[in-house]
Amino acid sequence: MDLLHWSYLLPLPIVVLVYLKARSKLPSISISHIAGPAVSAKGILGNLWEYYHYGVGEFEFRWQEQYGAVYRFKALFGEDRLLVADPKALQYIYRTAGTKWRKPEIRREFGRIYLGRGIAWAQGDDHKRHRKILTPAFGNLENRDMIPSFLENAERLCEKWRRLTTSSETTSAIEVTDGISRATLDTIGIVGFHYPFGALDNEKNSLAQAYKNLLVSTFGLPSKGKIFAQHVLGYLPVGVFSVLEKLPSRSLQGLKNVAIEGDRVAMALVKERIAAVLSGAEIGKDVLDVIVKANLSEDPQSRLSEEELSAQMRTIMVAGHETTGNTIAFLLYELGRHPEAQQRVRSEVMSVLRECAKEGKELAAKHFESMNYTVAVIKEVLRLHPVVYGPFLAPAEDDVLPLSKPIKTLDGKEISALPVGKGQVIHVSISGYNRLRDIWGEYPHDFIPERWIRPTDVNKDGSSSHFGVYANLGNFVSGAQSCLGWKFAVFELQAFVIKIVQAFEWKYPEDGPRVIRATSGVMAPVLEGQETKGKQLVLDFKQLNDLPLVD
Repeated sequence: MDLLHWSYLLPLPIVVLVYLKARSKLPSISISHIAGPAVSAKGILGNLWEYYHYGVGEFEFRWQEQYGAVYRFKALFGEDRLLVADPKALQYIYRTAGTKWRKPEIRREFGRIYLGRGIAWAQGDDHKRHRKILTPAFGNLENRDMIPSFLENAERLCEKWRRLTTSSETTSAIEVTDGISRATLDTIGIVGFHYPFGALDNEKNSLAQAYKNLLVSTFGLPSKGKIFAQHVLGYLPVGVFSVLEKLPSRSLQGLKNVAIEGDRVAMALVKERIAAVLSGAEIGKDVLDVIVKANLSEDPQSRLSEEELSAQMRTIMVAGHETTGNTIAFLLYELGRHPEAQQRVRSEVMSVLRECAKEGKELAAKHFESMNYTVAVIKEVLRLHPVVYGPFLAPAEDDVLPLSKPIKTLDGKEISALPVGKGQVIHVSISGYNRLRDIWGEYPHDFIPERWIRPTDVNKDGSSSHFGVYANLGNFVSGAQSCLGWKFAVFELQAFVIKIVQAFEWKYPEDGPRVIRATSGVMAPVLEGQETKGKQLVLDFKQLNDLPLVD
């Protein structure tokens, strides 16, 4: 019997409705005057069925075209929520995220089950403490010798795929997501913790097995019952979670297995490193070193508890490989659909490698940055496929959202600021922001890397917006909740592209199934008609003969 199955939670609507009536946490300011989509499905799911079941953006982009960058939609029991893609509103929200704007308890509690009480769970002053402790681990990446490790792990993935291809004359179908996930897990192990997880070489690696299909199987393309079960929990007192997670549930068991395995690995690494430091070893600046230093600190503001140590490690393991791995998959997907772009990336990469060979130098950050078209492709894939697509937040007090463009209310008024009440749930539409016509031009849904090199009024580069820590993209957000590891992620993405374009030519099969961008917490590719297989992407690969580094 599954906790997250419809029939299991059938009695809960009565409990929830009683609780809703009794509690005083509903927003004090109505947003019923804001336009939005009608509820097309019968029942109590509101618009959540369209939003979650059909894949990221399938309905959201239609709603955005019709209603603009801020609109209302229905959650369970007719609850009004907002979808917000307006850049000025997002900039305002994230300037005070974690203090004035907070994660609803349901979002925190689901994360706590498998990540623990780390930086992703913390709020307010506690979040500031976590962030201050971790920030040094992500500084000055250009000079910390990470790029060779990125390239080495990418090459190991290519070696694995070479064994699955026959020759340079024929193509071989390869499912890429599992290998990519294992390779990025190994990367975070080496770069973040100085520890080889060995996930790519060992198919039975327990950590990799625990992570495999975790989020897709738990949250991806959910049924009506699962949508109801997952969201109804948000109306119950937070203490209920500690009871519910002890009940038998296939969906939650995967999260708990990751917590157990992640904690085992994390604490073993921490204890080994602490022992080395106490024996006189120097403390460095990677993630593990920073965490160990915090554990040894006598200052309460700089110290992490043992529970927090484990949580930080587990959070970085997931954030450091799941998001990057899925983005690499979407990169290969787009380059597989656009062979001319793939060849242009390959030519640029080989040109830079030849220059390095002539000068007797290894690839470094400055060489990565000189690959203008390759960087443009990476930015364009991040724009089209933001794997963290729609986090949701709520204000801790009544607030007013400033808007970059006025919206018309149902009573015909034009407003350039939107009052919202304490506790009003707002879905931050990263996927919608990344495709706003006002910011990206007339073709926001098209793959056009050139927009980043030669922007025009038709194909804009986002420079009119001031939201986002990287290239005006929403992927890594901004402010106090911005992604600490964004530069780490961008370098790693490019390293994998560099190695893969040297080794292979590939394409997405013309008769291949449609790729669904599954709403699984972290967006993941799933093949239509094969949804039960979870995350997967199959591409046709052909080996390339060794490309010369001298003319």
